[in-house]
Amino acid sequence: MRRLIGLLLLIFVPLATMAQTDYPIHDDFSRACRITAPIGRGMLGIGNAFLKAMPKGMRSDSELEINKIKITSTADGEVFGAWVITPRSVDAPRPAILLLHGGGFVFKGAPYHYDLAKEYARRTGSVVVMVDYRTAHNNPYGTSLNDCLDAWQWMIAKAQNLGIDTARTAIVGDSAGGFLAIKTVVASAFRPAKLMLIYPVVDCSMRTESMAKFCDTPVWNSELNRKMWEYYLQGAEEKSLLDLDNSELGEMPTTYIETAEFDCLRDEGNELARMLESAGVAITHIATKGTMHGFDMAQRSEITQRQISERCKWLAEW
Repeated sequence: MRRLIGLLLLIFVPLATMAQTDYPIHDDFSRACRITAPIGRGMLGIGNAFLKAMPKGMRSDSELEINKIKITSTADGEVFGAWVITPRSVDAPRPAILLLHGGGFVFKGAPYHYDLAKEYARRTGSVVVMVDYRTAHNNPYGTSLNDCLDAWQWMIAKAQNLGIDTARTAIVGDSAGGFLAIKTVVASAFRPAKLMLIYPVVDCSMRTESMAKFCDTPVWNSELNRKMWEYYLQGAEEKSLLDLDNSELGEMPTTYIETAEFDCLRDEGNELARMLESAGVAITHIATKGTMHGFDMAQRSEITQRQISERCKWLAEW
């Protein structure tokens, strides 16, 4: 992981504004704090080419069977990919996780996303389907979400072939993947039993206190967040998920929400947790301290390892 962060620094920092680091963020994240996402349009191609070229370690081993599959979009007939990770030690039917990575809607999955996918499969005994959805900056509005919906429907339709127990399914999303996870649940006739959101994107109106306050935080901040929404919406109107009514909220599955202390997205995640609890949804909400957005890229951190353990424990409880 130190090598990964070093590579990210070599590639991303020259392309981006150096992050402000005078927040009391835990020392575990000192190297990661030097990264700010290069979300300018001229840099997205370079950043995604870099992510595509980086080794992902997605090879089958004694514990996991890993396969790359293709899914055809029901919206436009184009093909996108997904990784299917199956734990060998657990007999079918197994629980299953649809994993939607973050990246501001514009970046492909980073190596730590693939590492997390394998950890979730190992520690929870679940089949993990990690979706390589098409990004927003070079595709029409709605493409990313349509891909996630198609992947969810594919996973449920193929449940018998995949050895999946459809009564034990979860959708997991971090950051922008959290937004896509919520929207996938809301739009689906067949809903998962669980929803896990890690420092999620929730509010396109950007009206929270932390959004106003954290305009210079490391890795992600309100200025980058504003640009992210421009890429995603492409001029379209979108209802903030903080404006969902009680009837919509009350139909959400059991939910786990994790937020980071020095993250512009903190308050919208906290507010969503409060709203879901008020609507009668079973909620586990962990507000991590000394952390910033994307803190779990520092996988050797004790804080990161504790949170991964918490996530896996929650996902494994049926």
